[in-house]
Amino acid sequence: MREPLRATSPRFTARMFAVLALLTALAPLSIDIYTPALPAMQADLGGPDWLAQASITGCLVGIALGQLICGPLSDRLGRRPVILVGVLGWTVACGLSALATDPVMLLAVRVLVGLCGAAGIVVARSVIRDVSSDGPTVAARIGLLSTVTAIAPVIAPVLGAGIAALGGWRADFIALAGMGAVLSLVFALTVPETLPPAARVSDRRVVRSLLRGLADPELVWVTAGMFAFGVGFYAYVATTSFIVERELGYPPAVFALVFGTNAVAMFSANLLFRRIVRRQHSSFPLAFGLMLCVCGGALGLVVAELRLADGALWLASTVFAAGAGLVLPATHSWGQSVLVASGAASALTGAAQFLGGALGSPLTGLIGVGASTLSAVVVGGSVCSLVCWWFASRGRRRRVAVG
Repeated sequence: MREPLRATSPRFTARMFAVLALLTALAPLSIDIYTPALPAMQADLGGPDWLAQASITGCLVGIALGQLICGPLSDRLGRRPVILVGVLGWTVACGLSALATDPVMLLAVRVLVGLCGAAGIVVARSVIRDVSSDGPTVAARIGLLSTVTAIAPVIAPVLGAGIAALGGWRADFIALAGMGAVLSLVFALTVPETLPPAARVSDRRVVRSLLRGLADPELVWVTAGMFAFGVGFYAYVATTSFIVERELGYPPAVFALVFGTNAVAMFSANLLFRRIVRRQHSSFPLAFGLMLCVCGGALGLVVAELRLADGALWLASTVFAAGAGLVLPATHSWGQSVLVASGAASALTGAAQFLGGALGSPLTGLIGVGASTLSAVVVGGSVCSLVCWWFASRGRRRRVAVG
């Protein structure tokens, strides 16, 4: 792993980390904050249901592609300009979302939101690597950022439902635009450049870093595992409200309680990850987290098929959320330890996560919304990710043996 730039970079502070965490949360918030208002949005703008729902998939695709662009660019131009342009563009795009007059315009603007919002996710991890003193510290801090990325879509629907109840679906986007404007100013005033000019790479090396990552078997399997897990995770995020409210017949308050419990489970698992990773490589908590996800999905499948108590489904979702709280930070931390160019490594694993989400979020809607279907998707994605983990571990052992 590349030595961090501690000697030439600014000192890491809690205030810096708080700003980076908020930057990391922007893009996930912009995906899910308006999901409770999708029916009202579709009724207002017209068009078929699938076109309104496609705005979520478009945003996910934008985040994935944006990370492939913004990560390597930050290795070339520095961290601050990429983040500032990204957050300002995200703010403008959120404002345009509130002004949408038809679903096609909304879809186009939401892709732009994803492209710009990706800068905060991918470059924040690189900033952490720049200012951290050693590998375990990098892993622990990136792990917490990754959990913020994962928890944001869990709490966003609850927040969005409250805002929409007060001001309609357009108010969700206005609130996001206001958040982006404030965060742009705070970032400009509090977070300095962390990548000195001497450490930046040339245009040719930017492309070479991505190609090198795609040619590295270890990183390829880590990235593939993130893609597979992203399918199941975002299927869960996109489908749970339908299961709780439509299939089981509970009010939105129960849905909020379920997702709130999941957020607590994910955060608790992240605290465990931060302790483990100071003594173990990230591959260890990753395997444990994936096994938890398989168990949670399998339990949900059994409960749904046998029609057991609804509380058992809640338990299954909590087990899965705890596993996700280990999987997401461990995967991103592992990817950062493989490739020299921090932005390129962060781009590959981050893009894989959201490309998996772009596939997973509409998947259950296509094959059937229900607890059984969702549980099967969760198990399938987690098992595929475990297979990728095994191949990635083989690559890591070879790398360690060589040198």
